[in-house]
Amino acid sequence: MRRVRAIEIAVAVLLTAFEWTGCSVALDRAPLRSAPPSAAPATPPAPPVGQLADFRGLPVLRLAGSPRDMGFQHGRELAARIKEGFEEFVVNHRCHGIRARYELIARRVDEEVELPEGLRAELDGMLEGMKAAGIDLTVAALRRELKLVDLVVLNSIDHWGLIGCSGFTAWGRCTKDGEILCARNFDFDVDQKSSAIVRLGLLLAFEPKDGQRFVSFGFPGMVGAVSAISEEGVGVFLHVGNGGFGGGEEGRSLPPTLLARQVVEECAPESAAARARELLAGARLRNSFLFRIVTPGGESPPTTVFEADPGELSEQRLPDESKGEPPFLVTTNHYLTRGAQFAVIPDSKVRWCNLDECERKCLGEGDRVIDPDEAWKGLDLVAQERGVVTLHSLVWRPRSQELWVSFAAVDPQSGRRIAAPRRTPVKLKFGELFGAR
Repeated sequence: MRRVRAIEIAVAVLLTAFEWTGCSVALDRAPLRSAPPSAAPATPPAPPVGQLADFRGLPVLRLAGSPRDMGFQHGRELAARIKEGFEEFVVNHRCHGIRARYELIARRVDEEVELPEGLRAELDGMLEGMKAAGIDLTVAALRRELKLVDLVVLNSIDHWGLIGCSGFTAWGRCTKDGEILCARNFDFDVDQKSSAIVRLGLLLAFEPKDGQRFVSFGFPGMVGAVSAISEEGVGVFLHVGNGGFGGGEEGRSLPPTLLARQVVEECAPESAAARARELLAGARLRNSFLFRIVTPGGESPPTTVFEADPGELSEQRLPDESKGEPPFLVTTNHYLTRGAQFAVIPDSKVRWCNLDECERKCLGEGDRVIDPDEAWKGLDLVAQERGVVTLHSLVWRPRSQELWVSFAAVDPQSGRRIAAPRRTPVKLKFGELFGAR
C-alpha cells in the first residue's frame, strides 16, 4: 500500500505541474514565420573534450572516454548548471519547493529504477566531477548536499514525469531523392520563475570508449536521451503517450531515457527497432510513451514508432504506398493503434492535425516534396511558448547526417520565453562535433 500511495501522490504532483490545458496551440494569433535553415559557414574546429564551447552559436559539451571519464568531465564542467537545473526545475518547480514531495519521489526512484552498470559509473563520475569543481552542493530546500540519488532522479524524469513533443518522418516520394527527413520538437513544462530549463539547453556530444558516437539534445546532467542521433544514423525521440501511467509491474524499471541511450550507443540501423522492442518489452514501464526510431532506410525501416505503457507494447503501422498513402508519419502524444481504448489529449490532436495538414500542403504544391525549410515551418506551426515550451527543435537527414538545430531562449529585455523553432536554426553535420578518430 505504501508504494501505491507513493505513486498516487507523485502522479498527482506531476499532473498539477504539467497542465495539458496550458499546452494548447494559440490558433487565433498570427503565426510567426521562421527564418529558413541557415547556410553553413566555414567549419570551425571540433569542440574540445570536457569544455563547454560555442559551436556556431550552439552550446556544445563534448565528452569522451570511459563512462566514469565522461561523467567526470560532464560534472566538473557543468557543476553549477547541473545544480541550478536540478534545484530550480526538479525541486522548486516540479515539487513546488516542498522537501517531503521531492524525497517521496527520490525514494520511489531509488526503489524502482534500475541503472545499467555503465550509466551508474557515469553518474558516479559526474558527482565526483561536481565535487572537484569546488561549488557548494547544498540544495537549500532539501537541507542537504546534492547526492547520487538526485542525479538518478534527474535522469529518470520520464519515470515520474511527463514529456510533450511533436514531429514527423518523411521518405520516398515525399522528399527530394527519396532521402529520409526527420523533424522534431521537444516540448517540456518550464520553471516559471527562473526559466532555468529554457536557459540551460545544450547539445551533448558523446564519444564513448566502447560504443558509437552520438549526440543528445537536452540539459546539464542528462546521461539519458530524449532526442538523440548516432554516427550510424540511428535517431531516437521520446514522446509522452496517452495510455496508462503511474502503475506497472513490480520490480525494477528501466526508464525510456536510459533505454534510448542504449539504442543510439549500441545499435546499427538494421538492429535498432528489434533492440528497442526487446528493451521496451522488459522495461516494466510506469508511464505511457511513444518511442520513435528513425534510420537512413535501406535494409531498415525509415521509422518505427512504438506505443508503450505498463499494459501493452504495440507498433504503429507504416503508410501503405501501394494504396496511395503518402510515405510520412506524424507523431505527437496520442496512440494511433489503440484510439478506442484511450481518450486523445485535445492539444495532441490539434498539433497532429496541424502538422499533417502542413506537410500534405507541401506535397500538393510547388515541387510536391517536403524539404528542410518546409519541415522547419511545420515545427514553427506547432511550437509551444506558454506553460510548456518547445525547448529544442531539429530537422535531420540521417543518410547525409545534415542537421538544422535550435534551442529555446529567454528574451533578455522582456523575459519572454522564445520557442526553439521561432529562432534561426544552425546548420551543421554530425561529424563536425567530433575530432578525427
